[in-house]
Order: sequence, then C-alpha cells, then structure tokens
Amino acid sequence: MRDGAEKRAGGARRTLRGAAPVAVLLLLISANVLWVAGSLRLYEALFDRHGVAADTGISPEGLREVGRQVQDYFAGDEEPLQARAAVYGEERDLFTDAEAAHMADVKAMFRRVERVQLGAALFLLAALAASIFFERRRAVAEAARWLMGGAIVTAAFVAAVGLASLVAFDAVFDLFHALGFPQGNYRFDTRTSFLVRIFPFGFWRDVTLLIGVMALAEAGVLYAAGRALRRKAAAFGARGSADGGE
Repeated sequence: MRDGAEKRAGGARRTLRGAAPVAVLLLLISANVLWVAGSLRLYEALFDRHGVAADTGISPEGLREVGRQVQDYFAGDEEPLQARAAVYGEERDLFTDAEAAHMADVKAMFRRVERVQLGAALFLLAALAASIFFERRRAVAEAARWLMGGAIVTAAFVAAVGLASLVAFDAVFDLFHALGFPQGNYRFDTRTSFLVRIFPFGFWRDVTLLIGVMALAEAGVLYAAGRALRRKAAAFGARGSADGGE
C-alpha cells in the first residue's frame, strides 16, 4: 500500500514538473502583454518613434488622449469604442464601425489573457501549497525546479518566436491575427484607416520585441532564484541528514 502511495506521489510530482514551467511561461507572457496594453507612456514613445503625429495630422497631445481613450475602453464595459481627436485641427471621430468591431475583438482577447494570467497564478499557488503539504522538506527543491524549468521554457519560447519574427515577422503577424481573430475583420486600408495609421505595423513589431525582452529578463531572474533555492534546499537537506545522524 505504501508503494502504491509513493508511486502516485511520484506521478503527481512528474506531472507538476511538466505543468508548472508551462504555467510560469503563461504567467510571464500574459503579465507582460497586459502591462504593455496598459502603458500610456509606451504608447506615446512608440507614436513618436514611428512618426504617427506627422502621418495622421493628430498632435502628440491628441495622440496621448486617443491612447487614453483606447485604454479606458479596454478596461471598461462600454461599447463600441468611440475615440475622437483633432485631425489637422478639425475634431472628428476616428474609427469606423469595422474598426470598432475589431477593437471589440481585441478587448475580448485581452479578457482571455487576463483569465490565463489568473489561471496560471492560481495553479502555481495551488501546486506550491500542495507541495508544501505533501512534500514538506522537498517542497523548496521542487519549487526551485519549477522556477528553473519555467525560465528555460520561457527562454525557448521567446527564442523560437523571435527567430521566426526575424525571418518573417509579416507572416508571424498575419498568423497571430488569423488565429486570434478568425472572423477576419483585421485587415484595413493603410491609406485611409486611422486604426492602422495610429497603431502602425512598426508599433506592433516593437511591442512584440519588448514583450520578448521583458520575458527573457524575467526568465533570467527566475532561473537565478531557482538556483539559489536549489542550493538552499540542498544545504537544508544536508543539515537535516547530519542532525538525524547525530
């Protein structure tokens, strides 16, 4: 009976060793995506970097207000998105019904990302609590393994997406939209659409790069933390063995 319990515990341990690193990846990527989506300063920096004011006729102050309106829309429940700004001095609505419908789909996607973030965080907390309860002294070593595994999985994922983006970012961008918005309402005329002129292709390329860089930095921190925890667990185990021997 004891052998059966140990076998089940070993199976659960292996399952968590596979699932926890994936949860770490999902937690990091979702957190970074949501931070980027809510950073008005980042919007302003990228508007300036890509010459959006000159291309649209909207002043930098006006673009800041548009960014705030878009972020308020994502954070709230009002529909549809209604953004206004002075274009070459004339106040007007910016987005068409089709563009507003696409932004509604983007908001829904962010809601899914929020659920992924919450689910990953709750899973990791529950796994940690279970590990502490059942593994006791081994819990620290298991947590260290999860952190290091999550860091490696995250780095591998970012490297794969980064390499694909370097080779063919256009294709990666189109694939993301085809998967995320299967209804196909994401293609607009770059000559007339304020949505794609305010948020041009380069804007999203830079956002993708930033999310990847942030994830790599976070993975490095987690890997270092995991190594430190592993050393602590090893020292604790050695001390426990010595005490037991006495």
